[in-house]
Amino acid sequence: MRPALCALSLLCAACCASFRAGAQSTTEVILIEIRAAGDSFTMGDGALGPNAAQLLSYDFFISKFAVTNAQFGGFVEAGGYSERKYWSANGWAWKGKIVQPAFWRDARFNGPDQPVVGVSWYEAVAFCNWLSLREGLTPVYDDKGWADLSASGYRLPTEIEWEYAAAKGAPGQEERIYPWGDTWDPQNVVSGLSAPKASKTGAAGSRSPQGDTPQGLADMSGNVWEWCSDNAQADGEILDSPRPDRYFFRSDSKLEYMVLRGGSWINVFQNGFRSAFRGFNTAPGSRHNVSSFRIVHR
Repeated sequence: MRPALCALSLLCAACCASFRAGAQSTTEVILIEIRAAGDSFTMGDGALGPNAAQLLSYDFFISKFAVTNAQFGGFVEAGGYSERKYWSANGWAWKGKIVQPAFWRDARFNGPDQPVVGVSWYEAVAFCNWLSLREGLTPVYDDKGWADLSASGYRLPTEIEWEYAAAKGAPGQEERIYPWGDTWDPQNVVSGLSAPKASKTGAAGSRSPQGDTPQGLADMSGNVWEWCSDNAQADGEILDSPRPDRYFFRSDSKLEYMVLRGGSWINVFQNGFRSAFRGFNTAPGSRHNVSSFRIVHR
């Protein structure tokens, strides 16, 4: 059965970017429904992760691709960097005079169909709140960076949502080591292990369909690391605190690290592309050419 697609009505006149279901486009955000309600899965794959049972009580939509430069351009052109209402308090204080992503004018990374990189966690959250308000929805993130998972707006995935979508995706399916299956193939990812090895980010979906999940999610492994809503939490802490719909958040302070998942174009270690790999987290103000984000909607 094909995954359900969610249609979004946003149209940004400045960049002609529409967020809706449809054919692949640098200006479209396609949301794929993950029917997870009532399903459990193992966070981890035996070799990596806490290998702890997790339960999700709801379905959710997650974007097929990481947000591209063409899509993020709507936020930039609409003055997203100058509007306090989109930002958490710590994000606004961190932003200072920043008016665009760190690699916005770098020809290696600023193609319209490449994932936007050089965006901090704060910028990703501000984009989500901006998009929510443009769609007439309730913003998910409050002034402290905490996400109300029941709100109607857009947000970053929780770490549990991200791994469920990458490693399982639906009730009754076997969990996978990699988004596409259990057999490693370096040609399924944009990475330093592919031949030829990557020297920059690839276009969103450039390894589709062979690298996709059965539900059709692209680039869940490789190309860019992806921000999640959560603070970093050790495997042992997760194992010792079982609960449904896990979302772990203390603060978006610059002293707290946030989770990234999925591996990137520069990585040369195979384990980093496993769906269960949890080895990369960093401060919310970090801006790298290896990290981006995708969005979730309930």
